[in-house]
Amino acid sequence: MNHVGHKKRAISLVLSASLILCLRLGSLRADEVTRVFLFAGQSNMVGADAHAEQIDNFPEFRGAGATQDQVLYSYIMGSGDEASQGWRSLQPLSSFGPELTFARMVTRQTQSPIAIIKSAVGGTTVAFDWNPDAPDKGQKLYPRTLQLIRESLQALDQRGIRYRLEGVMWHQGENDMLDRTLYKQYAEGLTKLIARLREDLNAPDLKWYLAEVSEKGIWGMDHRSNLGILRAQQEQVLKADPQRLRWVPTSHLAFEVMGNGQPHYHFGTQGQLQLGEAFAAAYLREIGRPLPSLEHPFQKELPALPKARVRLFILAGQRNMEGEDSHVSELASVPEFEPLAKDQTDVMTRYSLGGGVKVSSQWQPLGPLEFLGNFGPELSFGATLRKAIDPQDGVAIVKFTHSGAQGPDWFPQGSPEAHRNLYPKFVAFVQEAQADLKRRGFDCSLEAIFWHSGENDTDFAPYAQNTGPWMKQLIQQVRTDLDQPDLPWFISAQPKQAPWPNVERVNTALNELAQSVPHVSIISTSDLPHTRNFFGTQGTLLLGQKMARAYLNKP
Repeated sequence: MNHVGHKKRAISLVLSASLILCLRLGSLRADEVTRVFLFAGQSNMVGADAHAEQIDNFPEFRGAGATQDQVLYSYIMGSGDEASQGWRSLQPLSSFGPELTFARMVTRQTQSPIAIIKSAVGGTTVAFDWNPDAPDKGQKLYPRTLQLIRESLQALDQRGIRYRLEGVMWHQGENDMLDRTLYKQYAEGLTKLIARLREDLNAPDLKWYLAEVSEKGIWGMDHRSNLGILRAQQEQVLKADPQRLRWVPTSHLAFEVMGNGQPHYHFGTQGQLQLGEAFAAAYLREIGRPLPSLEHPFQKELPALPKARVRLFILAGQRNMEGEDSHVSELASVPEFEPLAKDQTDVMTRYSLGGGVKVSSQWQPLGPLEFLGNFGPELSFGATLRKAIDPQDGVAIVKFTHSGAQGPDWFPQGSPEAHRNLYPKFVAFVQEAQADLKRRGFDCSLEAIFWHSGENDTDFAPYAQNTGPWMKQLIQQVRTDLDQPDLPWFISAQPKQAPWPNVERVNTALNELAQSVPHVSIISTSDLPHTRNFFGTQGTLLLGQKMARAYLNKP
């Protein structure tokens, strides 16, 4: 095709898109109310390092990059060179943010039409760039954003489309937290921004959904104390306006990893897709249409004989233990493990995932939890044990994970950042499981703890070199608090194929730990399949199987 042909085709595509949008605008009845959402923030709201051509690589999101003709989209990004110049149909741009999957989930759960107005610029601060007073030092994003909103709403008015401002989806704060002259002013600046926008839009009850700056990125790994200050500032804003502000956790979501194994600055493709659904879930809860519960507890008695012995196993740790990049939708295609796509009704489980984002309230059959569409080694672990253990004995698995955690978060004496303190929650969760089984009349036998060492510690040399002392301290305190001084620990090592820069140092420390602390075993994993960053579907299944065999074969 020659240059003229290319030009004609481009014009044709533009005209076709315009026609579709006109038909869409014309199809909205005067009595329909379009819900308008505002998306704003910095680079993780823009969608830096999220690539439309990668969307279909993630089974849970195949097709999410398709144009959503039923969703109106008006935007301005960056320096302003990427702008819609009016309403368009929603689709990925040079990058994309949470708007794609937010719209997809909300339109599936509601009948009302929606529209999204987005204004986002990377590397910006509340102190200057988003300041409503538009100081000379900043990029004056507030007046630019306000103009975009007003012009977009005016265009709806001109077409006779009734609308309602429904909420602001906000992700921002990374640059404020890195500047020690600014981060303690964040609460004041964000409060002023929220109040001014409500006033200027004559929407005093406009809700804001504040998304967490992920602990899994470089912000939470290499700048823990700064992020702790920002989090305290955000909590101050939330507590001052509890009726109109909502918190959206993100540290359990997928987060990109740099090629050198270090934490990234951005969610990346998969994380952005998950972030959109996190915003949508928060909004749907707010309007009384929460997503269906993932829990499916046993309807009758637990699968164990009255007064029988129930063997209790604990699985805990970080990213690979939680199951990042292992996909439930791929289970049925892995030879030998196809049955694990269904519930194992003869194995019971309880779980706390993502640092408490998803917690079970009752025992339920072991099976895919559909948490972010992922699963951990518990499925094959439970199946392997159930086949080998005396059928008179019950099998119970407690899973406690947080894929965004680091070693200090598990300190028995408490994390330096209080909101990241996992240890007391971990021990209490195990103790409650034990107590519940005993209340039901079972002879509960805590058999072992299985731990996957911290991927998030291996990129940072001071944390990597402290792996041995930290794990020793953790093991000893857990044994004391659970009143089981010889409780076996099985720690799965990092595979040599993993991208993390200090894998060898961490594994050496673990092996030395096993030599010096009784009843500690190290499980090698370098023979398992491994994807770019994690074990993936097949590797996770084989990891669970290997963990179970380590227990069964122990003298």
